[in-house]
Amino acid sequence: MLALEMLGRRAHNDHPNNFSRSPPYTEDVKWLLGLAARLAGVNYVYQFCVGAAKGVLSPFVLQEIIMEALQRLNPAHVHAHLRTPAFHQLVQRCQQAYLQYIHHRLIHLTPADYDDFVNIIRSARSAFCLTPVGMMQFNDVLQNLKRGKQTKELWQRISLEMATFSP
Repeated sequence: MLALEMLGRRAHNDHPNNFSRSPPYTEDVKWLLGLAARLAGVNYVYQFCVGAAKGVLSPFVLQEIIMEALQRLNPAHVHAHLRTPAFHQLVQRCQQAYLQYIHHRLIHLTPADYDDFVNIIRSARSAFCLTPVGMMQFNDVLQNLKRGKQTKELWQRISLEMATFSP
């Protein structure tokens, strides 16, 4: 848990890797999750989730942690785990990180980046589907994108992806 705390301090100073799909610390964080699950089960996994919410900045890594942690716990109780304060905090942080990343990418978006941006939107949708109000928040994001200054081509790609995507 101290390692996650140190990661959080270091990651805030390491801006280029903040939104990376696989920052250098990814495997170490997953190893810590496995260790927490093997050592004492649910309580340590919950403690790990709280630490990860504070220390991990990449929305992609946060989402991987959520999914892997849920798999390591009893998969039959996914919804119960998602309602715990630890998972709720982790999911909220993941959704917040996606929002920050989407806004960050929009500033520097070029037509060559459209496909990657649509993939980010797809990943974000999966994260927002984890909470009851998440889809309303995600739909707000889509409406803001639709009203934004982006081109019609980008919005058409996003719309097509959302129409054919199932989480």
